Amino acid sequence: MNSRSFLALALGLTIAPFFTGCAGLQSGAGAPHGVASIGPVYPGIASYVVADANDGRVLLSYQPDQKRSVASLTKIATVVIVLDFLRGSSGDINEVMVVPASVQTLGVPSPVGLQPGDGISVRDALYAAMMASDNFAAETLGTHFGAKLSQAGLGGNPLSAFVTQMNGLSGRLSLRNTRFANPHGLELPNASGYSCASDIARLLNHAITTAGFTFYGSQRERRIAFLRGGQAQSISVRNTNELIGQNRIDAGKTGTTTLAGPCLAITAAKPATVIKRSDGSTLVIPHRLTVITLGAPDRFNSAARLLADGWSRYDGWRAAGSPTGSSMEYLGVAPSAPAPAAAVPAAPAPAAPLPAAPAYPQPSAYPGATPYSSGGGYQPVPTY
Repeated sequence: MNSRSFLALALGLTIAPFFTGCAGLQSGAGAPHGVASIGPVYPGIASYVVADANDGRVLLSYQPDQKRSVASLTKIATVVIVLDFLRGSSGDINEVMVVPASVQTLGVPSPVGLQPGDGISVRDALYAAMMASDNFAAETLGTHFGAKLSQAGLGGNPLSAFVTQMNGLSGRLSLRNTRFANPHGLELPNASGYSCASDIARLLNHAITTAGFTFYGSQRERRIAFLRGGQAQSISVRNTNELIGQNRIDAGKTGTTTLAGPCLAITAAKPATVIKRSDGSTLVIPHRLTVITLGAPDRFNSAARLLADGWSRYDGWRAAGSPTGSSMEYLGVAPSAPAPAAAVPAAPAPAAPLPAAPAYPQPSAYPGATPYSSGGGYQPVPTY
């Protein structure tokens, strides 16, 4: 990857505009629209979404488009940007970065004990950001890769260049109620972002199709290392997501700030339904749900309950033949394909825990499926 290619990428990305409220959003193909509130108001959850990760069908939701601080759920976008950059530029996951002095302005400590001037590999910084939700690690990733983007012609200081890239991703995924302000999600003076449950669901659905993303956040514990004064330091990192590994939950992210409250994003799969057709062909239907809770003090129990209730609604929807509803019942534009003539069997309940689900087909029926690219020839991700 040369500088011209990265310049083309940078110029092709746009920053999502700052606006307040959701009134006036339009429905229809290619246009932003509101996502309906579907289902009960669960006490203690300010905003939530449960959706089919494959076509964006919303099964349960409450105030899904309400713009809020989402804290460290922001790091989902940060990690996607880094992984896409590495893949598009044949970058080195073992490259050692320097923790910048700017981490001293964050006002919070590093859970893994990082200090300005320490050296940490990209790989271990990804573990620290995803598993320990380490803001120093996220700031280091943003500064390091922002410098590469800035050198490629994006302009501005490294963090500004990286945030521009984050908002370019937001635009390509049609995250209409999202503006990223930094790579970690902390609310800082003149640098506080926002999003909403429906947008984070779109973002997570895209992230789990990004090679490596699920791997970095799916482990319960991992030992990482960093350099201080030329000496290697080692620490065991535990995942802040207590639900990882339960009920087939294989990816997600936690987030908490005073303004955002406890937040959680998770996704889980059930075994695909395999249907043998009379003409000899085989139909494979993947089953995966995404759950987002914002401002939920009991976020882990809340998300687990929403996941169970979501599967119940999903099974009923599938058993009814997967009928297509209005656009407001989807994270994006409702699929135009007709419902199948025969009812599709509900996802079977697993007999025993299974390992993390393999990659599944990228959704193609809503705006979240749009790859973000420069339009100038450089594709940071495959065309799904």
